[in-house]
Amino acid sequence: MRHNFRATPIGRLIDIGGRRLHQICSGTGSPVVAIENGAGSFSVEWDRVQMEVAKFTEVCSYDRAGYAWSDRGPAQDTIEQTMDDLHLLLGKTVRAPYVLVGASLGAIYTRAYQRRFPVDVAGMVFVDGTHDEAITFMSRGRRSPISVLSAEELQAAYAQYENDAPRPSAGRPDQPPLDRLPLELQRARYWAFEKLVNDVGLLPKGAAAAESWRQEFTALRRQRLSEPHPLGGLPLVALERGEDTDSTWHAQQIALAGLSAAGRLITVANSGHMIHLSRPDAVADAIQAIVRAARQRQRKR
Repeated sequence: MRHNFRATPIGRLIDIGGRRLHQICSGTGSPVVAIENGAGSFSVEWDRVQMEVAKFTEVCSYDRAGYAWSDRGPAQDTIEQTMDDLHLLLGKTVRAPYVLVGASLGAIYTRAYQRRFPVDVAGMVFVDGTHDEAITFMSRGRRSPISVLSAEELQAAYAQYENDAPRPSAGRPDQPPLDRLPLELQRARYWAFEKLVNDVGLLPKGAAAAESWRQEFTALRRQRLSEPHPLGGLPLVALERGEDTDSTWHAQQIALAGLSAAGRLITVANSGHMIHLSRPDAVADAIQAIVRAARQRQRKR
């Protein structure tokens, strides 16, 4: 892989007010499916899912600020900027309501979006989603979820994390399950990952960004514990990987599905964490089920 390689944007660069975000949209129909990536993931990874979803509705993936072809933002890595960016981007390119699809850390972002703009959200799909107690830091000699730390505890814990964290590696561009992508998208993904690591980092960089994460994780934990089904009857599916899992992760996936009284948990066989690459058929089927449920709810109103 040549380090001077620069991929050509696959989609469009959308101006959201002096800077641009990269977005790939295809298909027609409502509700629009809006995809939020995990940490260290990019719009190009959703190629196979988008091809299937575009057969029954419009679907858009994008790259967060600083990712791939998207410009960096003034408040890089904060939850607030990410949600404001997505709201502006969707408002400029498609019409609400949306079915939000969040993979891994993207589940936190989609929950945060729903918490801020509930009337815009017609349904949700979590793809091996990150639970609000899944990201932990060492604090006072033990590992604790970010959502239960105080601001002072996080400040000390995050300083230690920044000091100790190893530099992540992109690995081979054709490593499984990335080898499921067309060659040109494997190359683009490798370029985007190397650019992200060098320019931004995978987790929030700096105390302000970490504090933003702590506040949102805490708010989502509070929402989850506030009542049995805080999202009411919102159509929702949580997809869980079938391989390389454990009892804690499984319990967290059950909790994510339980955010809605209509929520369902589906374990996807023959898949690790990146279900959208290993089993794009399962992801597309789950999205289609939620799109149908959202349309039925809309007709009843």
